[in-house]
Amino acid sequence: MKRKSKLVFGGVGILLLLGVLGTTTMSASTEFVAPTDVRDGDYAGEWVNLEGVVTQMDTEGRTVTFVVQDENTTVPVVYEGTVPETLQNGRIVVAKGRLTDGTLEARQLSVRAHEGSERPEDA
Repeated sequence: MKRKSKLVFGGVGILLLLGVLGTTTMSASTEFVAPTDVRDGDYAGEWVNLEGVVTQMDTEGRTVTFVVQDENTTVPVVYEGTVPETLQNGRIVVAKGRLTDGTLEARQLSVRAHEGSERPEDA
């Protein structure tokens, strides 16, 4: 292989590596927010990790709608995909997605294990 070809392949490899690193870093910097933060801040159109307690959950097929609440306010969430078995009213969830018109369009859900000795009530 000629030296020029090696340099071209090496340069392309470095650019790809930098692209992957940049993408990973940007997604890792997504901010964790509570419903009160959403109400008080300007997160419209941004990707966020919304954390709070699940209430008013409704499942229809592969679509689940629910509300995430904290002590002060609520944010509606819509998620389409495989619903975690542990997702239920009263559980703490991190819903990752984009805020559009005050509703979080979630792409990923993480349900936190219950804390303390009490288990959440079944839905």
